[in-house]
Amino acid sequence: MDIIIVGAGKIGSNLTKFLALENHNITVIDLSRKVIESLVNDCDVIGYVGNGAAFKTQEETGVKNCDCFIAVTGNDELNIMSCMLAAKIGAKKTVARVRSAEYSDQLLFMQNKLGVDLLINPEFETALEIARIIDFPSATKIETFAKGRIDLAEIVVGEDSPLVDLSLKDLRQKLNLQILVCAVKRGDAVIIPTGSFVIKAGDRLHFTAARNVLPSAFKTLGLQKKKVKSVLLIGGSRTSFYLAKALLKAGKFVKLIEVDENKAMSLEEQLDGASVICGDGTDTALLTEEGLADFDAAVALTNIDEENIILSMYAAKQGDLKTVCKINRDPLAKMTSEILRDCSVVCPKINTASIILRYVRAIDNADGDSIKTLYKILDGNAEAAEFIAQNDSEIVGKPLRDFHLKENNIIACVSSGKKVIIPDGNTVINPGDSVIVISNTAHSSLDEIIKN
Repeated sequence: MDIIIVGAGKIGSNLTKFLALENHNITVIDLSRKVIESLVNDCDVIGYVGNGAAFKTQEETGVKNCDCFIAVTGNDELNIMSCMLAAKIGAKKTVARVRSAEYSDQLLFMQNKLGVDLLINPEFETALEIARIIDFPSATKIETFAKGRIDLAEIVVGEDSPLVDLSLKDLRQKLNLQILVCAVKRGDAVIIPTGSFVIKAGDRLHFTAARNVLPSAFKTLGLQKKKVKSVLLIGGSRTSFYLAKALLKAGKFVKLIEVDENKAMSLEEQLDGASVICGDGTDTALLTEEGLADFDAAVALTNIDEENIILSMYAAKQGDLKTVCKINRDPLAKMTSEILRDCSVVCPKINTASIILRYVRAIDNADGDSIKTLYKILDGNAEAAEFIAQNDSEIVGKPLRDFHLKENNIIACVSSGKKVIIPDGNTVINPGDSVIVISNTAHSSLDEIIKN
């Protein structure tokens, strides 16, 4: 596919690197010559220094022939205007990163009248991710598939876990767990395991399970934490606003600490039912006074990564509460995941790039298996993709034992009608089933995971 990306910031750079690995023809546009030169040197892409919303720039970069035009600068208006112009010139599909809630609420109008096919709000998507994590505090990450029927959970294996020294082939039999361990990070190694794989303390495991099975699975693994009823948010960012609204709607008590007086007053007016405190969230005396240790969960959402890391470390020492840390810089997010083993680390940039990747692959394979969901997992080194099986797919209609999957690929779960299946050799995939695939390589269809 011919793809043009406007904006080579954190999201644009991540997206460029991911898409370059999938052999698309990519042109990146940015005003910074230094940033463009760096991306061109690191990836096999074409760079253009200029304004992505200018007609001349779009004409010279071949927008009229591109399959997908993606605008992810830090300016909402520039992104929208770029996409409007690109659609008029001839771009087949357009994607805009839009952070303002007002623009996000106008999605249908923008699609029907302005030519913007997909609007992505990174702060809103991050809030949804954190809300999922808070619903299952025993996990460090939770990703959802098949309209909420299947979950992909990440846990860190403790020294006293019943999983230690257990092979995957014995897992279900000895612990009677209806789960499938499908990805592991051990040190720097990312492993798509086979049945002979033996779990060790310190492993970061991803496993799939039906949503209604998760609570009993966590209990069996000795990871069951009390249900979160109260949450302390530190930092009054856009993400905090979206998250507070979601938590309040779910009936949780929310207290938010924001250092800027005007912002705190604005949030107090907008968040009916939340307790908003104007103060420095890094002040330990204030955190003690506001009862940090009495909360079930604490979420660090300031705009400074280092502050969020220190806040999460401090909160973890105050009691048995769930901690969540937002990190904007991708390399720092990976380091933080290793340092704060029991803390959930969320990275808006990777999350946003995953959503756009899913959309691009859906365009690329419009006539085949449709990708419904896509997550980058294990610090971006593997991915979990949900496909809807089509009638003409090779993998449909026969037991899985009849197929040989490519190395480092695993079918982690299948949703067939209302039934959730942890697959084995006898499992048969039918047309319309949701199929969850875990892999360390990119795929646009189910058939790509089968050996020829």
